[in-house]
Amino acid sequence: MKPVPLSRLSVALLGATLLPLLLQPAAAQTMSLDEACHKFSTKLDMAQASGDLNKARKIYSEGNKRIAKHFNGASCPNVKAP
Repeated sequence: MKPVPLSRLSVALLGATLLPLLLQPAAAQTMSLDEACHKFSTKLDMAQASGDLNKARKIYSEGNKRIAKHFNGASCPNVKAP
């Protein structure tokens, strides 16, 4: 079978549809401080439940740094150090 060539109009419509989606990946991945704190807390809880205290400490340290970096110095007051 021979491929069907796309018309210029089809290519233009396809580009107009996909281009905005390709240019907005960051907007689709943003999360609020509350969501980030919940995710951070969940990861920390899982590490603590596994019994790996060193991993829990590392997650806590790195998580605090990431939250502060991405949310202008904010922190998650409900997340306690292991």
